[in-house]
Parts: sequence; structure tokens; C-alpha cells
Amino acid sequence: MGKRVSKSFNAIFSNLYPNFNLDETENSEEYFNFIIKNYPDKSEISQLKGFFFIFSFNIRKLFIKDKNIPQFINKLQSSNISLFRKLGSSITALFGLSTVRSVNGEGSVYKYFDYPIYKNGQIEEKLNEIPKSIEVAVIGSGSGGGIAANVLNEKYEVGIFEKGSYPNGETNNETYGYHNFYDTYAIQQTRGYKVLLLAGAGIGGGTSINWTTSLRTPDKILSEWDSLTSQSSYFHSDEFNNSMDYVCNKLNVAEANNTIPKKELKLAEGLKLNNLNYKIIPRNTESNQCLEDGFSTFGHSDNIINSSYKTWFAEDKFDSKNIFSNTSIKSLTISNGKATHINIEKDGNDMKIAVKKVILAAGALNTPKILLNSGYKNKHLGQHLKLHPVSGVAGKFAEEQKPWAGTMQGIYSDDNLFMKDNYGYLLEGLPMHPSLFFPFFPNNQDNFEDFVKSYNQWSGGIVLTSDTSSGSIINKNPQHLWDYNLNNFDHNNLLHGIENLVRANYLAGADEIMVAASPTMHWKKSSNESIDEFVDKIKIIKNEPFRILLGSAHQMGTARINPDPKLGVVDLDGRVHGLDNVYVVDASNFPRCSGVNPMISIQSMSHFLTSKI
Repeated sequence: MGKRVSKSFNAIFSNLYPNFNLDETENSEEYFNFIIKNYPDKSEISQLKGFFFIFSFNIRKLFIKDKNIPQFINKLQSSNISLFRKLGSSITALFGLSTVRSVNGEGSVYKYFDYPIYKNGQIEEKLNEIPKSIEVAVIGSGSGGGIAANVLNEKYEVGIFEKGSYPNGETNNETYGYHNFYDTYAIQQTRGYKVLLLAGAGIGGGTSINWTTSLRTPDKILSEWDSLTSQSSYFHSDEFNNSMDYVCNKLNVAEANNTIPKKELKLAEGLKLNNLNYKIIPRNTESNQCLEDGFSTFGHSDNIINSSYKTWFAEDKFDSKNIFSNTSIKSLTISNGKATHINIEKDGNDMKIAVKKVILAAGALNTPKILLNSGYKNKHLGQHLKLHPVSGVAGKFAEEQKPWAGTMQGIYSDDNLFMKDNYGYLLEGLPMHPSLFFPFFPNNQDNFEDFVKSYNQWSGGIVLTSDTSSGSIINKNPQHLWDYNLNNFDHNNLLHGIENLVRANYLAGADEIMVAASPTMHWKKSSNESIDEFVDKIKIIKNEPFRILLGSAHQMGTARINPDPKLGVVDLDGRVHGLDNVYVVDASNFPRCSGVNPMISIQSMSHFLTSKI
């Protein structure tokens, strides 16, 4: 089958990207094969391979000539048959990803535009001797785990166990960053609606690669957390707000640490003209200095970012000998309602470590896996997955935008965060590196060379949807997978946000506008289509899988907090129901989505809960 898959790849690729030479095509095919090999959902890959196998036979040319392949893929994406849309969406996304990433780090498309190119770096593994026992094992070193280790280290002997690596202190390229500091190489998607799952995997977790956006949990959300847990002024309380104050102070969260980058000036102008307010995003940095044109998201450990690693367990705050990187936590050994050991895998060796307490902070995708692998049962575990599903709009302007440059995000609008029943969306700027532009805004209709060369004239914005929709874990071995379905309520909110971004780009003078739909929706000023006609098309996008391209950097709610074990996984102290010494302090325990970027919410919740242990 391999030869036939390769034959189909080359036939499709050469027609989607006709300007690529042989070396560039081979470079892209190598990365395409990397995705095929490493994509977590093997059944999805089997379906794609099956199509490529059939497509490779020459009889195909009687019905689909090579020159018509782009139109054929467009028809697949537009089909009313879900399987065909899925196939067209998958081909477009995977081929786009194969042009901007590569095994050697330099995407085939890079040479066609002005974009900084960095070679693959190196990571030095820090070898600490694994202890036979530890009082408190903190699993995960991100937002929740970092502050938990800091607080508990004052009372106990604490060890931090992290499956990822230390940052390497280098400015890394996209591929290297995604491969080394993101879970599953940043290629895993949910079933149902194919939502790309971006989650940190390294020392500092998401705080070492996120976009430094530091928003406090809104009061309305805290009040709803109270309502959902049958409490009165528990989360919406002075104590929780004191935790937020403490976290924001330690992280030096301030609007003064940000300036509107060039890539978002047009967005700011357009929002204002569209009668939408915008605010400067507060950041958790030491000063207002910008970072290497947005490359901090690929693992650069600059001292200017107050990540969990720097703030909570740097060497002057925590014994580095008790930080165990590249150490996978497989499960807990549970006996008589307690965790007695954590079971780890290190360098291919399985080991057991005796523990007094376990703090789970592995993230909403991984904390449920650990508990499920441990034999723990609760009907809510691995359910209620919230994603803040994101889609985007890009505008092309006459002026250069440098869509990756400046601070990661400069502005946001929360005018529609509470549209109805405390749910709605945020509008935010987008650091649009090639891996977020070409796969999410593919253009199979225009001249390839002209479109690619225009990259630096585009800028982007996102709709971050505060979701009532839910996902769930759908299998346990060998790889946990996730399902997610977007309901009509959230779909309509998402479309409302997309419409506002489109109008903002139009009012700011965009010559072209693209919407991350499947297929890409593309408006041009030079066409006869009015912006109102284009917006009308957006309004009627059906709520069906593979109609809109979606991503998620915020996963929450899969071990939700509730005092009643029939309604949640952990109690009000964060302790897992039925287990005396196991706690969850990451976004898994949120009663509902945070509504805003959750870093501050997670760290505040962790401080609030671990201060009680």
C-alpha cells in the first residue's frame, strides 16, 4: 500500500502546489508520512490510506483528471455527505501541514516568503535519580502543578514528575517546537468535530509555550461555578480572589507588559469601526519587551516570561534534584481508598514510587487517563470536556503585516462574552505562524505563487467560544482518544463572532478576507460580491462536522469539582471522591469552562485548593 499512497500523494500534491521542486515535494512527503505514522487515531488514518489506495489506480483519470484535482477536493469539502467532507478536510489540512513543517524543521513553503528560519535545536535531558519514595508527588509541571509544588514544598518533601523535556533556551522553529513541547506533536484531533488539540508537554507545561495572555476569571463565571456546585460565595469569594491577586502579583500580570503589535493594528481599527470595544491583553512578563517575533510559543525559555518553571519552581525556589523530566506517569496503585504508589516509565523502564499524597496536574486530557488507568471509576471522569473551540478570520492588507511578529496577542474584545446565559465568545488577535495560516486558510483556487508570496500581508483574529458543548474520552488503550460535538447554541455564537471579525477586517480596509471554513471562504474587494452578501453566506453555514476548521488550546472539565460524587469527580477541596490522598488541581476540575484564557484561573484554583492541604 505504501507505494500507492505515495503515488496518490504526489499526484494530489503536485497539483495543489505546482511550484514546488522535487526536493521540496520529497520534503513534504516525508513529513506527510511522519503524520501518517504518528497520528494517534489509527482508524482515521486507515480511512485516508484506503482512499489513497483507490485514488492511485489509473482508472481514476477517466473521472478526475490531474488538472481538476483541486476542484475535486473542493467538491469533497462542500459535499452534503459527512464522510466526503471529512476526507476533503483531512487532505487539505494534512497537505497544508506537510508544507509548513518538516522532519528537518524547514517547511517546503518557507522559501517563498519572508519568515525567520531556525534550524532544529537540541535538548539536554537532565538526569535525576528516581527516588523509591516521596511524600508528595506532583504530576505535571504546568499552571496547576507548578504553584501546587511551590505551596506544598513549604510543608512536605515534594517531587515534580513531568513527561516532557526541559526548555532548551533556544529560538526553535515551528516543527521542533511542536514536536518537543506539545502533546502528540500537536496533530491530535477529536472525533466528531475535528478539533485540533494543542496542549503543552514539557517543564512548565502550557505556561512555557502559551501566548502569555493573562485574564482573570470573570466574576460571572465564579458565581456560576458556585451555582453549579450548590455553593454560596465559595469560588466567588474573597479567599478565591485573594488567590487570584497572589498569582497575578507573582506573575507580574499587567497591561503595561503589552503593546499592540503591527499585525493587530488593523484589527483594532476595524473593531472600533464595527462598534466593538477592545482592550489591551495583560501579560505575565517581566516587562513590555516583545519576544523574538512570537517564537516563544515554540519553547523558547526566555527569562522575560514568568512561566510556572521560572515563577514557582526555579532552582532558587525548589530543589532541582526533585524535578523529574521525561518521566511518564502511567497510573497510580490504589489500595483501601488511597494511592500507595505512582507507576512511572523512564527510559523504557517501569518503576514504582511510594507516596503519601498525589497531586494530579497533568491537564484535562491526561489527568483522566491516569485515573482511568489506575482502575478508578466515576461516571463523570473523562466526560464534560470543554475546549473553548476556536476558529479564525484572516485579512489581507496593502501594508505589510508580519503576521507572526510582536507580542503573541495584543488585544481582545469581551463585548460578547456573556451574550446569553453567561455564554458567548471572545475576539482575540492571532499570532499567525505558517503552521496556523496555511493549514487553516488553504487557498486551492488562486495562483499558488502569488498567494504564498502574499503571506506577510495577512493578519488574523480568532473567535474563542465559551462552550456549553461537551466531549468525552472514547477509548482507553492503547491511545486515549476524545470525541467532541458542537451544539447549535455554540455554533451560532461562533458564527456571530466570525461575522464580527469579517466586518472588522472589511472596515479596516482589507483587500481580501478568508474564513477558516472547509472549503475556505474567500472574499475579494475586486469581486462583485458585497461584504453583506459574503456575511450572509457565513450566517447559513450548517452546524455539521467538517464545515468549519476548529482548534483548541484550552481543555477543561474532565474531572469536574462537585461536593456530590454523583455529580463530580473531586470534592470542594480538590480531593478525588473515594481517595483520601489524591487531588486534582488543573483545568480538569473546572465546573464549566472559564470563558477566558484559563492560565490565571488554573493557577488561582490550584493555589486556592492546595493552600488547604
